Amino acid sequence: MNIKTSIKNILLQTGALRLLQGCRSTTAAVLAYHSVSLDRQGQAFCINPGITTDADRFREQMKLLRRNYHPITLDNIADWLTGKRALPRRSVAVTFDDGFADNVEIAAPIMEEFGIFGTFYLTVDSVARGDLPWFCRMEYLFRRAEQEKKILQTSDGDKWKMDDPTQRRDAYLKLAYPCARLSGNEQQQHIESVETLFGYCLDMQVLPRMMTFEQARNLRHRGHIVGNHSFSHGNMAHLSPEDLHREIIEADDILSKELGEKVEHFSYPHPCLQPQWNETSLALTRELGYRTVVLTQNGCVTKKTSPLLIPRLCLSDPDLNAFRWKLETALAKIET
Repeated sequence: MNIKTSIKNILLQTGALRLLQGCRSTTAAVLAYHSVSLDRQGQAFCINPGITTDADRFREQMKLLRRNYHPITLDNIADWLTGKRALPRRSVAVTFDDGFADNVEIAAPIMEEFGIFGTFYLTVDSVARGDLPWFCRMEYLFRRAEQEKKILQTSDGDKWKMDDPTQRRDAYLKLAYPCARLSGNEQQQHIESVETLFGYCLDMQVLPRMMTFEQARNLRHRGHIVGNHSFSHGNMAHLSPEDLHREIIEADDILSKELGEKVEHFSYPHPCLQPQWNETSLALTRELGYRTVVLTQNGCVTKKTSPLLIPRLCLSDPDLNAFRWKLETALAKIET
């Protein structure tokens, strides 16, 4: 064990960070998850392990939240930010982006073991189609091409060796990143053109899957929140006004009808590119009356945070000590 790790363990064990939190104004943490899997590496062919949490590790994290923190919901945070209620110190909310089926089948039951209720944001068109989002389809194309040491060549003369990390990155920038600037049918057409170039595509009959709207309704009945994660996972700050309307407003309309109730929470996709939002998207979320809108921007929530621009902690799949360290330092407003 190195000196840095030893110091971290001492600070955690002595409760020094908790004492520091008590000397500062109240903060809350919103955790951002995507997939919780029984086979994290086995599904890496289409969902990057960087956004997947092992199921056993997730259970440890939820147990820790129940034992050492105050699990809350986005509704609680909305009430706090608008002055309708106070929050206990060390409050933590759990959220999931994208809408993978494992959220319902694995994550939610684990959370419910500990009386924790989360917010699950759906990529509406992917759920409606039963297809994985564009970034999963691209993940498959590039991982398989790397394994097969494929050489790609486009009609305009670009050529990349897929077993070369730099060339593979260049290819991804040119072939995959445009999906973040596209929406709906145009995005689908671009993905299909890239699949044609590679000569294969992801078999949508294989696991993992997206949850269904019926499963989303079931989550609501069990006490969880279901929110909008856009229509087709474009980057909101890089879309045309027409596409932005589809990604936010049309997606909201579809999801509200499927759930049979007004959707009150939104999560900005962040597949690539900066920034995630702009003044137009902010106005649309305000127009729809969302109680909260979350980002993937790293940070904790303070009383001064806008309900429509809430940062989150993206902790990926750290071990329990690393998870606890990141959460404690964030709540204490310490940058690490």
